[in-house]
Amino acid sequence: MPYNDSMTTLVAERLLTADEFLELPDDPLGRRMELCDGRIAFMSQPGERHADVALRILLALHPFVSMHWLGKVRNDVGFVLRWNPDRVVAPDVGFIASERLPSGRDTVRHFPAAPTLAVEIVSPNDVADTVTAKVREYLAAGSARVWVVDPRRRTVTLYRHDAEPRTLAGNSTLTSDDAGFAADGFELTLDAIFASDE
Repeated sequence: MPYNDSMTTLVAERLLTADEFLELPDDPLGRRMELCDGRIAFMSQPGERHADVALRILLALHPFVSMHWLGKVRNDVGFVLRWNPDRVVAPDVGFIASERLPSGRDTVRHFPAAPTLAVEIVSPNDVADTVTAKVREYLAAGSARVWVVDPRRRTVTLYRHDAEPRTLAGNSTLTSDDAGFAADGFELTLDAIFASDE
């Protein structure tokens, strides 16, 4: 979508709502955007390794969720974490449990709440404090689980309301409980997430 200079003026003059943010044209520099308390926050496009890791996680979660009718798995969907001013984020992968899927919702719009599970993959230029702040936002908005996946360190740090953060490494395995699934039996090894690309 072509860039519109009038949108630049609109963004500079006042805070945007989630709906107005959805209608903005793509950034001319190709950066991804989130809405932070009504203001646009720009992020660089992820690299190939980032995309590969996200795809592996998505392809592991989706069949299990579908088979057990647990909800929806999504990538790069906007989730509204709070309103007035609006905060819209797009985790690399998100899972929404069935009981959190409102009937008759407008699927053209951003999802009107936090995901049950948010997966954030650390990019080389990410700042640790920024990632930690985002995890807190997810949990405060109602996410049951957050995974912070670090491809360089080959680790996954698990966050939840009722326990201290836990970092998995080596040949560890993520389970249904780690994902916030209502059905047992899900397993995803870190080796599968960080498989070497040929």
